[in-house]
Amino acid sequence: MSMVRVFSKFFVIIVAITLTLGIAFCQRLVCAASTTVQVTPSITNVNVGTIFNINVTVTDVSNLYAWEFRLYFLNAIINCTAITEGPFLRSAGTTIFLLNITNNYNSTYGRALAACTLLGAGKFVSGSGVLATLTFNATANGNTNLDLEETKLSNINSQSIPHDTFGGRVRVGPGGEMHDLTVVNVVPLKKAVGKGFPDNITVTVQNNGDFTETFNVTFRLNATDISTRELTLLSGEYTSTIFTWNTASSGYGTYVPSAYAWPVVNETNTADNTKIGASITLTIVGDINGDGIVDIYDAILLSNSFNGNPSATNWNPNADLNCDGIVDIFDAILLANNFSKHI
Repeated sequence: MSMVRVFSKFFVIIVAITLTLGIAFCQRLVCAASTTVQVTPSITNVNVGTIFNINVTVTDVSNLYAWEFRLYFLNAIINCTAITEGPFLRSAGTTIFLLNITNNYNSTYGRALAACTLLGAGKFVSGSGVLATLTFNATANGNTNLDLEETKLSNINSQSIPHDTFGGRVRVGPGGEMHDLTVVNVVPLKKAVGKGFPDNITVTVQNNGDFTETFNVTFRLNATDISTRELTLLSGEYTSTIFTWNTASSGYGTYVPSAYAWPVVNETNTADNTKIGASITLTIVGDINGDGIVDIYDAILLSNSFNGNPSATNWNPNADLNCDGIVDIFDAILLANNFSKHI
């Protein structure tokens, strides 16, 4: 009996077991692009001596149980004086709210940290609302970004909820109009991709400046330019664009994706024009976990994602070997044909 026939029989058994356990069923799932954590308003104009508030909000989230964020700002321009819990999470019950304000985080930046979790089983919130309200004092004329970093959303099972993150900006005093582009996220669809099949990388860019900007964004792999395209964004606007990596001529190995927004004339802050994404492993077709060999562990991963698609809870893009948007028998055949092969 051939290896393919043996594996095919084994694969059917694996699928039957996982179906019995209820693993391979489809439910709706909020996609990364639809859930956001952001500063609102995105642009705030105040005068020196003004006490003002900004909110950190979440939009279109499902089954939220806990959250956390860090927000950085120029401490020569503003200081944070208070952080209060928003009403969104506690609408489902009792919460634990944690905070830390360090206006002299270093010689340049202040940092506001906040985290919150529900207490008890079976509780969660879905929808949109305010996570926290931060109070600031404007101490000097100038401009500062409100940079949201290390944002975390979690369900009750401590599973991360994918989301995009968008900061804001504060302008203190008259004038001070500025140009400022930010690369927000670089997110590969697949973290392990079979050689010869493509991978899509979503790059999100925000215009934090006061002017409409037309500019170039370059997608890179291991610091090598792959593709450049032109974008136009209004003040405060953001957009996500997908770059496709054609892997046929690339060698096996680990690749680090990044994106670079070319600075516009008179741009005030270019430190955030570059963003690095999670690494991608280019491997043999069927190596779903990226360990360099196609084996039973990959078969289990495929079986767990069987019949999955981007709107299903069991969706694993790495298991969609032929990149047609569903994990099915054709992906199983590709895996079976390479079973026991390694790099």
